[in-house]
Amino acid sequence: MKSTALFALLFLVSGTSAAVAESKHDGPCGLEAACSVGERIYRAKAPENWDGKEALPVLIHFHGWKRDSKHPLKNPKALNAINGNGALLVAPEGLHRTWDFWERDNRDVPFVRAVLEDVAKRYPIDRSRIFATGFSYGSAMAWRVACDAGDLIAGILPAAGTLYRQDAITCPTGPVNVMHVHGFKDNLMKMPLGPDGDPNVAVNLWRRTNLCAGEPDTSEIVNGHDCRTWSSCQSGKEVMLCVHDRGHIVPKGWIDNALSIALQRYRLDPGAHGSKSVEPESSTALAN
Repeated sequence: MKSTALFALLFLVSGTSAAVAESKHDGPCGLEAACSVGERIYRAKAPENWDGKEALPVLIHFHGWKRDSKHPLKNPKALNAINGNGALLVAPEGLHRTWDFWERDNRDVPFVRAVLEDVAKRYPIDRSRIFATGFSYGSAMAWRVACDAGDLIAGILPAAGTLYRQDAITCPTGPVNVMHVHGFKDNLMKMPLGPDGDPNVAVNLWRRTNLCAGEPDTSEIVNGHDCRTWSSCQSGKEVMLCVHDRGHIVPKGWIDNALSIALQRYRLDPGAHGSKSVEPESSTALAN
C-alpha cells in the first residue's frame, strides 16, 4: 500500500514538473528558447518597462544572410528601437539562415503569416501598427513581405537590400508605406541606379505600386542621410528613400528613427485585418 502511494506521489510530482516545463515552453520566448511554428522557429522580445497588458506595435526583423533569429535580439540597434518606441521585436529565422524572397511562390511569406498569428496568441498586439525591417537579404525579405503580404503590415523600414528586376514585379496586396535606406558604395547588394546615377529608381517598385509622381515631394536630411519622400501618392501611401555614401551597413540610428517616424505616420487600414488590437489567447502571453 505504501509503495503504491509513493508511486502515485512520484507520478503526480513528475507530472506537475512536466506540466510546468511545458507551460514555460509554450510561453513567450527569446534568446534562451525559440517559439515554434510547425518545424520553423522565431524569437520575440517585449520592450523594457512594458506593463504586460498594453497592446504592442510590432517590429518584425529579418536577419541577414547566415545570421539567425538570435542576432536581432542581441543587436543594440534593434533593441534601442523597440525600447525607445515601446514595440515588440519579432525575429523569424530563415531556413539554412537565409530567405526565400526571389519569387512570389516561396516558402517564407506563408511562414511570416503563421508567425504573426502565433505572436498574437502569445502577446497583445496592435495589428494596425506592424512594421518590418531587415538588413541585406533580410531587407529584400521585407520587400517581398510588403509586396505579397501588405495586408498584414503598415510599412517597411529596410536597409541595404532590394528585389531585383523591379519592373517585372507586381504587388498583389497593393500599396504599402516604405522607408528604405541604401548606400552608394554598397558592393554586396548594390543600390539600383538610373541614368547619371539617379538613386530614385531604387524604389521604382514602390513608386509605381503606390501611384507616386516621378519626382519626390520633399528632400531633407534625416539622421544625417539624404532623404527624399513621395508623400502625395494617389494611393495615400508614402515612399521614402534615404541614401548615404557608405557601403553595406545599417546606419546607426536608422531603425530607431525610422520606427519612430513610422509609428507617427503609418497605420494599416482598419478594414485590412479586422480589429486593431488582439488580446492573447493564453495567460502565458503576458510574461516577458
